[in-house]
Amino acid sequence: MYFLYKGAGAPASPPRVARWLKEAGAPQPTEAYRGPDVPAWLKDGLQDVLRSLKRGETQAGSVVTSLPSNVRDALRLARRALSTTWVEAWDEHNMLVQYLVFTCGPLRSATLQATFGVVYAELEEASDPLRMYELLLHETAHHALALKEQFTQFLDNPNAVGTHALRPDPRPLRGVLHAAFVMCRLAEGLGRYLEAHPSGGPLDGCPVRERHAFALKSLCEALTVLDDTAVWTEDGCALRATLGVCLEREGAPA
Repeated sequence: MYFLYKGAGAPASPPRVARWLKEAGAPQPTEAYRGPDVPAWLKDGLQDVLRSLKRGETQAGSVVTSLPSNVRDALRLARRALSTTWVEAWDEHNMLVQYLVFTCGPLRSATLQATFGVVYAELEEASDPLRMYELLLHETAHHALALKEQFTQFLDNPNAVGTHALRPDPRPLRGVLHAAFVMCRLAEGLGRYLEAHPSGGPLDGCPVRERHAFALKSLCEALTVLDDTAVWTEDGCALRATLGVCLEREGAPA
């Protein structure tokens, strides 16, 4: 199965899971929010995102419901890349994320616990097919780990402070764990793309190998911080082991 960590309790047998998935059918692709109205919960969610990122004036961002052609093209190519590269990740994205909400404003991409199921993405960030591909993997990974955290605890000291490559400002270790989880997903997603499309594919012309190397380097750095500071729970140890396997599989030392 795809899931990096299955959580506490005995997992269902593969035949049983396969039967469940077959009966459920493939989820419909996540919807790009097109309005025409922008409801209050969505406006408030965007402002909460800006506040959480400390982006100055909270009214600096706005929801865009009419997408430029370059964003539509990037989304089409990124979706094709993910669906042909990693079917399980594609299905997970469509299952966990209900809306892709495109914005103008001082952010790249973000998720918010209060609006679980929504990914916020800035138009310029989303106009590049590779960045869009990474965005789908990145923000879905945050959703997946946040969902797992509702059922188990991975760290006994989640509020201890650390830093990592994605956010150099000191952050609680829970944030560093999220960064490691995201980088693992990115490394595997980019590695799978390179394997699936050796002669070219939807992300032709994009620096996929360079981004794969960056994801592995960032994962190494985040795990170094966690290994120096984190107090892992039993379930956390299982997750840490799986992140190490990702490093080994993708070609970096654990």
